[in-house]
Formats: sequence, C-alpha cells, structure tokens
Amino acid sequence: MKKLWLISLFSIICFILISCIEQPLKINGLETVEEGCSIILSHNGPKGGEWSSSNNDIAVVEDGVVFGRSAGDVTIMYKVQDKVAFYHITVTEAIFEMIIEGKNTLFVGEETKLNLILSKEVDTIFLWKSSDNSILTVNNEGMVTALKEGKCTIICFTSKYDMSTYFEINVVKKSPANIILTGENKVEVDKEIKLNVEITPLDADQEVKYSSSDDRIATVSDNGIVRGIKKGNVTITVTSVVDPSIKSTFNIEVIIITPTEVKITGESEMTSGMHNYLTATVTGDNVTNEVVWSTSDPKVAIVYQGIVLAVNKGTVTIKATSKVDNRVFDTIEINVTGYKSEEANPLDLERANEILSQMTLSQKIGQMFVIGFSGTSFNSSLSSAITDYNFGNVIYMGANVSNSNLVRNLSNDIQNKMVEENMVPAFIATDQEGGRVVRFRDGATHFLSNMALCATGNYDNTYLEGLAIGKELSSYGINVDFAPVLDVNNNPENPIIGIRSYSDDPLRVSLYGNNMIKGLKEASVIGCSKHFPGHGNTNVDSHYGLPMITSTIDELYQTELAPFISSISNGIDAIMTTHIIFTAIDSTYPATLSEKVLTNLLREELGFDGLIITDGMEMDAIKNNFGNYDETCIAAVKAGVDILLYTSTYNPKIAHSALIAAVNRGEISEERIDESVRRILLKKIEYGIIDNYLTEEKDLSLMLSEHDELNNKFAVESLTQIKGSFKGLDKDKSTLIISPTTTYSLGSSLSSNSFANYACNYLKKQGFKKCDFEVIDKNISQTQSQNIVNKINSYEQIVIAMSDVKTNNYTRSISFVNSIAQIKKNLVVIALDTPYDLLSYSLNVKNYICVYGYQKASVIALAKYLNGEFIAKGISPIDEEIFN
Repeated sequence: MKKLWLISLFSIICFILISCIEQPLKINGLETVEEGCSIILSHNGPKGGEWSSSNNDIAVVEDGVVFGRSAGDVTIMYKVQDKVAFYHITVTEAIFEMIIEGKNTLFVGEETKLNLILSKEVDTIFLWKSSDNSILTVNNEGMVTALKEGKCTIICFTSKYDMSTYFEINVVKKSPANIILTGENKVEVDKEIKLNVEITPLDADQEVKYSSSDDRIATVSDNGIVRGIKKGNVTITVTSVVDPSIKSTFNIEVIIITPTEVKITGESEMTSGMHNYLTATVTGDNVTNEVVWSTSDPKVAIVYQGIVLAVNKGTVTIKATSKVDNRVFDTIEINVTGYKSEEANPLDLERANEILSQMTLSQKIGQMFVIGFSGTSFNSSLSSAITDYNFGNVIYMGANVSNSNLVRNLSNDIQNKMVEENMVPAFIATDQEGGRVVRFRDGATHFLSNMALCATGNYDNTYLEGLAIGKELSSYGINVDFAPVLDVNNNPENPIIGIRSYSDDPLRVSLYGNNMIKGLKEASVIGCSKHFPGHGNTNVDSHYGLPMITSTIDELYQTELAPFISSISNGIDAIMTTHIIFTAIDSTYPATLSEKVLTNLLREELGFDGLIITDGMEMDAIKNNFGNYDETCIAAVKAGVDILLYTSTYNPKIAHSALIAAVNRGEISEERIDESVRRILLKKIEYGIIDNYLTEEKDLSLMLSEHDELNNKFAVESLTQIKGSFKGLDKDKSTLIISPTTTYSLGSSLSSNSFANYACNYLKKQGFKKCDFEVIDKNISQTQSQNIVNKINSYEQIVIAMSDVKTNNYTRSISFVNSIAQIKKNLVVIALDTPYDLLSYSLNVKNYICVYGYQKASVIALAKYLNGEFIAKGISPIDEEIFN
C-alpha cells in the first residue's frame, strides 16, 4: 500500500515537471492555397493572438483563415503574448480561366448571345451585368440587347471564386443603304405638301434631316412638310443623320394661282382719329385671299389688315393688292374731316364755375398739382402740405400701397382732408399699366404687359383688362390710372418703353389702347394716355437724360401722334406729356414745356379739351436742363399744362409758391389758371368724384380670383413663337432649364424665385423623368457660363430663358446663348421681356419664344407650353421683318 502511494506521488511530480517545461508555439495546416480560395490554419498556443501576412497582395489572413489573392510565397505569422510562430504558404494560380466571346459591335435594336468560355468545368453560378443599362441590357444567359448608341462593358462574374471577366461592346446606328424621296412636285404659295421618305434596309436607322436649297422660295420642316413662300424652283434634300453621304434630292416648283379680282367694301367718310373697317374680297378658283394693304398718304390715314386710322383731315386712297399678284388690286377713296371735341354738359359747367368762384387762388393752384408722399397712412407731413398749400391731388407709388389692407382707409382720410381744406375731393392716381409698371403687388391683379395683350390678337382683351383694373383701383378709392401707354415702340434700343408699348405699329397701338381706355371709363376710373407726343422712338430714358426725336412732322403724324389722335376722338380724359424734344415742332423745349406742342398742336390742331398732365417734373430731363422747380412749373403752365406731377411733398411746395407769385406779378393770368381748374372740376363732376368720394369696405377675393383666371388666359393666348416649330419637350429625355430670377413673386414653395425653378418643379409633377434647373445672373458670370457649358452634353433638351439682354447689352449672356445654340441644335430660347433679344443671337437659335414680361402668369403659361399642353398662337406685336 505504501509502495503504491509512492508511485502515484512520483507520477504527479513528473507531470508537474513536464508541464513546467516551455512548449514552442507552432502553426499547423496546409502549405498551399489557390488564388481566390482559402484555407484554415491552427496553432497550439493560447487564444486571442494576432494573425498577419507578410504580403497582403499575395494572401490575407483573419482568425486563421488565409485567402489567396495572387500567385506567390508569403509568410503567415501568429503572435500571442511574447510568443511568435511563422508559417510558409504558397499561393498557386487559379484553377480555371474565364473569357467572353461574341460580337464587339452591335446596331441599335440588335440582340446577340455572348458565350462564356472556361478553361475547365467548375461547379458554380455565373452572373452577368451591364455597365450602362441605358445602352445595353444583358440577362443571366448572356443575351444582350442594344438600346442606344454608346460604349458599354458586359461583366460576367462568380462570387464563389471571386472571379470576373469583361467584354467591351460598341453600339452604333445602322446606316441606310439607300434613301428615296417621293411626293408632289408642285406647291402653291402659302400652301403645304408632305414629302415621303423610304429608307432601306428596313432595320437601318430612320433618322433624317431635311433642307431646302432656298428658304426664300420654300421651307421644309423636320417631318418633311414643304411650304411655298414665293414663286420659283427649289431642291429639297433629305440626308441620313447616321451617314451624311446617304442622301436624296427632290425638285419642287412653287406656283402662284392668280386671283381674277379684288374688291374693297367699306365707308368712304371718316373723322380724324376714328377707325374704318374695310373688307377685301378676292375672287378666283383655288386662290389665296390674302391681300397687302397700303395708303396713298400716311399723313392722312394709315392702314393695317383692312383697318384704317385717320390721322389728319384730307383725302386718301386705300389700296388692297393681291399678295400673289400685284397686278390685281382695288382702291377706295376716303375723305377725312377734322375732329371737334364735344361741348361740356351745361349743368356740369355751371356747377364747375360755381365751385371755381368760391376758391382762393391757393386752392385753385393746388388743384393743378398731383403730389407724392411717403408711408402707408395719412401722416402729418401730407396733412400739413394740404393745409398750407391746398394741394388738390395725390399719387400712390409702390411704397404707399405695399399693404393693400391699409389703402382704402388712406384714401378716405385723404379725401376727407381735401374736402375740409379745398372744398373739392382729390384725384387719387397711380400707375397701374400692367407688366413691369404696376404699383400694387398685393391685393390687385398683376396683369400682363401691353405688348403681351397685343400679342393675343384680340382687341377686346384690353377692354376686359381695363375694366378689371378699373374695378380693382376703384375699390381702393383710386379714381385715376396713368395708363395706357400709347407710345409706338419703333426703336428696338428703347430703354424705358419696350413691352410697355402695345406694338411698333401705330394702328394696333390705337386699337388696343382705346379699348383699355373704354374699360377704365366703364369702371369710373379716368384713363390717361401717355407719353405725348410719343416716347417710343428714342434710346434715352427721360428719367436720366434729355431725349431728342428728329422725325419730320409727317412722320410724327403717321407714327407717334396717330394713337393719341385716335384716343382723343375716342374720348380720352387726360393725356400725359413727355420730356422729349421734337425738333420738327420745337427744337428748344421738350413737349412738357413747349407751347408749340401742347397748345398749338394738342389743343388747337388736334382738338383735345381734356386734362394735360405732365410726366414727373422731378425727372432729370427737366430738372437738369431747364431751371429750378420754381422756373419749370411756370414754363409748363405757360405751355398749356393743367396738372403738374411730383412724386414728393417738398418740391411741389416750391412750385406752388412760384405759381402764386407768377400770378400776383401778372406773368400768368388768373384766367389761365381758371381754364385748367375748370377742366379739372368738370372731370371730377363727370366721374362722380365731387359727390361720391369715400370708399366702402368690400371683399375682393372673388373678383381677384376671376381676374387672375382672366390674366392666365391672356398669358396663354399671348405666348408667341417667333422662330421654329417647337411643340413641347419630351418627358422621357433629360432636360435642363436655365433662367435668372425675377422681382415678382412666383410662389412661396420655390427655392429660387425663377422661371427655371418653377418650370422644373411643374414638369416633374407631369412625369418628366429627369429635369434640372440652373439659376444665373441676368448677365451671366463667366463661372456660371463655364460650369453649365461643361455639363451641357449630359442633357438631351435645353431651355434658356433670358430677360432683356439686348437693351441692357448683356454681352456675356448673349455669348452664352450663342455658344449653347452651337452645341445644341434643338435649343429652346425664351425672351422673358422685349422680343428684340433675337437681334443679338446667332442664326443657330432655331426656336425662339416670347412672353413679353417676367411675371407669374407668363411663367405659368410657359411651364404648360413646355409640357406641350397648348400650341403657341400669339401674334408678334413687332414687325418680324426686323428679324430677317
């Protein structure tokens, strides 16, 4: 028993001694691994050590798992505490190779099967993918379908072995072998025919481009529609877009079918300033009924599309000539008599004289002023000006009506003060023209510009606009609107009129302007034609300089004066003067200070007996050239002015005192003052201002909603396509829209108050897959231009909207548009202001759209137009010959 115990003790001691002897750290496992494969190593040491590889490009190790990356030798190390073990591994080449075989070039629309070739059979699943599914698609059997031009990479891979292979394919369009063009070989002037194109083989690319050898004889559209322009012969060529060497030509003769007779019917007696509507009937088989109208003496009458405007007494011959044959025509002789103004209503005249007899000289002279003031409420400064100087009328500028909720009370406070101090309520006036000159941006409709209204081609639209504006102004206690502008914008360089004018044609200006006046009058608001004798033919803004117009008197009658003559005959109540020198009438003084212009011409020769109101007397053209305010006011009254316009409170005080002094010293007679005041009182009586001068509170929401809808309708009708055949964008193509911002609100949801932002948001809601926008400076910066040019080719459709680049000489913006037009032949260019920008662009601009004002209604219409919701039917208010 004792012996057994000793043996056990000896064994335990031996085990302890052996355990205490240090064992070396050792790694065990396979010594080779293939590329793309892994092996597991083990060790005899404690856990928690760190594995590493001497070359991670050959093999990597993690938790004893070695993964071979590329062929070579590598040492694997395991370190734990202060022990380290090393193990040599050889990574051998992969066990198989894989390559793709197949066609490297495909035609658009073609399908082909790619084959995967392996060096040996392996048990794994291979997957396929395309680097660009818009160019090529591939299924998991390697079947490839070509969708569009471009280069693409097909990839086949296996995740089990982490192996892949690549195959490059170039997709091209298939060139036609032949193109044949067929159709009728004759087309009449102003008629169209459709040519047919046959391309072989049938699977060849069908995209072609048409061209005409002479666009002056016949034009051809992108879809092969030929339109005859004038008599002659022309060759139409159709060319493959893929291969321009493949083409076909077709000869067409443009013919004219001459009418047998033209017959004019209409009135042969007219009064100066009135319109006469003539009809020309063309007879003949299958003939065009278009005629060209002309006048024998534009000093007596002018004509537009059969509408005659008499501008001076005399006899004139109006001629209608067949558009296709100038040997076929008819004439009508018209006798024009002079206009005579109507006598004032005897009862109104009696009442005006009674009021006049009770007025002090200060009160009379105060009636001859319209003054401005600051603030949105009736303040002490305005109150004291009325008390101390008896100023009888005011003008609201934008700052006065910025909060429309306060305007009604302001008007009533002013009227109560006027009656208290002057016995007579005030003209409360404003400039609510529409377009870029509006004082109300809140609480009233921001109607389109005059030029936009003219582009609708419907004279009734300005009547509806005038009626709507009149109702809105009247609801705020405003009884005078310094509108419409009757300037004929016949100078593309004009910096101040532009879209404020209806047209460069005086007859159209008269038609649209008279209807605006009619609408205002029906709403009991006094209209005021401006700027007499005309501010359209100048490149100087009279706010900052003194313009001069050198037209002859005959030229003035047939252009500048014609709309004013028409407005006088049609009952305009007030005319505003312009600070321009008309050398044919008075080479020394501008119209505002010229007796020759205001008394001799306007009063005596043209027969105007309404109110003559000056443009702002504080404008540079007057104040910098013709003396101080005490001198210019006297000169204006001597010239024949009834009302002096100032936009401040201080300067008219100087003028009022000067006029008092001039009367007292006999320089101006009190009878002359009475003449003007009598006219003022007669208008205040006629329009009910004397008896009904206070305005009641009313809810305008329904009326404003109706007017907003009307304005949006005008915007759609006015949108004009001057150049091109654009019918809307393709929602499946990538689109970029570019524009500057505007000062008029386009909606609160926009990140940028710009057409580009609004249109892009709208088009995305309509299903456009990719639509981006860029906001630029009006005169784009070099950085903005370069950034856009760099990425322009990633978009299939580009729209650029610019504002007034020609008039402002935005050279960088002009160069930017021209450079993009050279890159993108389908570029759409939009003029957000005047239509004259096209004169600055190159012939590469093929699509040119005009909206005549950068405001919300126009932007809404443009967004819908880009979406193809309507066709542009606007009629250019500007003679398009200037663009040719």
